Amino acid sequence: MEVQVEALARAQSDTGQTVHVVTGTPDRGPGADVSFPFAVHRVRASELRGLLTSLRPDAVHIHVSVVSPFAWRAARITGELSVPAVLTVHSMWDSPVRLLYRTIAALGRWRRGLVVTAVSTPVGRQVAKALPGSVRIMVVPNGVDTGRWTVDAAQRTRGGAEFHVVSVGRLARRRQPMALLRVLRESHARLSPGVGMRATIVGAGPRRSAMKRYLRRHRMDGWVDLVGAHDRAGVHRVLSTADAYLNVTGREAFGLAVLEARCAGLPVVARSTTGVADFIEHGREGLLGRRLEDLVDQLTRIGRDGLLRERIAEHNRSTRPTTCSWPFVLERLQDCYDQAAELAWTRADDQPRTDKETRWRPLSTSPASPGATSYTCASGSPTALPPASPMTSSAQRG
Repeated sequence: MEVQVEALARAQSDTGQTVHVVTGTPDRGPGADVSFPFAVHRVRASELRGLLTSLRPDAVHIHVSVVSPFAWRAARITGELSVPAVLTVHSMWDSPVRLLYRTIAALGRWRRGLVVTAVSTPVGRQVAKALPGSVRIMVVPNGVDTGRWTVDAAQRTRGGAEFHVVSVGRLARRRQPMALLRVLRESHARLSPGVGMRATIVGAGPRRSAMKRYLRRHRMDGWVDLVGAHDRAGVHRVLSTADAYLNVTGREAFGLAVLEARCAGLPVVARSTTGVADFIEHGREGLLGRRLEDLVDQLTRIGRDGLLRERIAEHNRSTRPTTCSWPFVLERLQDCYDQAAELAWTRADDQPRTDKETRWRPLSTSPASPGATSYTCASGSPTALPPASPMTSSAQRG
């Protein structure tokens, strides 16, 4: 979530919007936030009301994974102040989480007038089961600079005739890294000896030691490389050497690394029940399977069938996923901000002002006024937390 929030804040800043990012994550040291093209506010939850009152934003975009007291404090305060607010859910909500939110709604604690978005269709379905029926859930995908991840012919550096599989992600239990190794192992066994296979896994995390033991135990360390965490340039270089991308995570809310691999032209093998299916169609951008056994079948198939692999790769290289491009995503989000403004204005007009409450209309002169200021509140690490637009009332729509 943090990576996407930072990218969103940068994309909105690039359109001329004034962005304020708010996080409860402590300061990382002098100069840590200087490189950001937006203001970063590191505050305690108790300071949110004062900050909002000072900034007078035209919209607040709240980002949440599962449960975040900081984010929900922001949601409640924006409701009390009648500030337009959009809440984006970045994670799958399983049964216990849905029960929690249904309880919140039943107790009348749900923040009315909040525009809710989900990063994928599966996330949207789960959120819809948890919130009151009157809440409309809109799917707004994560964004990516599609051109940045393109790998042209000059950059492609395949070495040898082996089928090279790449996977990128944190080596944590929820990402199922051990299942990743099992899929690789079984597919390798099926392809041998006719097709040579090697794999590169990019990422760091607490499961790395267990993965290394598994590789040694099953004699996979000669063809599977754990190369550690890479920056974006490093990931791009690894993708330029690959023939296919594998993602086995069963609770993938969106799959930003998968999208980046697809933009790099790689055929994708992933789960059909996750957010990946929103931008990977089976047989076109990649091959999908419901269970781990299905992923073994599909990875083996694409490893063995060079014509299929090249057809999918050529499609991915020649077409870009426009619905995940920043122009499309920013336009969809602006529609959400406009809708939130209309809801907030209506709610503010319907509720009498009390001595204990401070309410204001945005500095812009109409709910859809483009140039208005946006302020983003989110929970998570310091490196990200998104959007907003200018505090002027006459800017062009971004």
